[in-house]
Amino acid sequence: MHRIDADGRIRYVSADWLAFAAENDYPTTAEAELGRPLFSAIVDEETRHIYALLIQRARASRRTLQFGYRCDSPDQRRWMRMHMRYLANSDEVEFSSRLLRVQARPRVPLLERPQEQPHSHRVLSMCSWCKAVLAEQAWVEVEQAVKQLQLFTMEAMPRISHGICPDCSQRLSSPEILS
Repeated sequence: MHRIDADGRIRYVSADWLAFAAENDYPTTAEAELGRPLFSAIVDEETRHIYALLIQRARASRRTLQFGYRCDSPDQRRWMRMHMRYLANSDEVEFSSRLLRVQARPRVPLLERPQEQPHSHRVLSMCSWCKAVLAEQAWVEVEQAVKQLQLFTMEAMPRISHGICPDCSQRLSSPEILS
């Protein structure tokens, strides 16, 4: 769990949040995160925009937003559920995520951190919410994109740019995400 203030700065991170970050090769401390802008951790402009809209919606509705997303690692698919709620007494927005299920898979080098392998200047678009990759004008699972685009025959992997696929865009703008 973590919380942001009205200016979008991180005001609280739980021990579980820090543990999950460490498990994903992002060791940090609460002291390092507190006061940091949330959007400094979201590199893609489109993803930042969607999060800003969701935060605005949580504040305006004063209800909890709920939506599914994926937080994959190179060797696991992880389905998660996000709860985003406005805390009126502190003017903060609280984010809590719950792991729904995990599925092991053969390691996908495309998903390894950039410093672990050489990358080319080619850029692939990946949905920030479902982890589908845009391959030849269709959004497909990362393993299918690797095969379709013959990524393992290249000397260096392409870089990944995050955005949102049309299905997730429609789902996240739906009134059903309010609980």
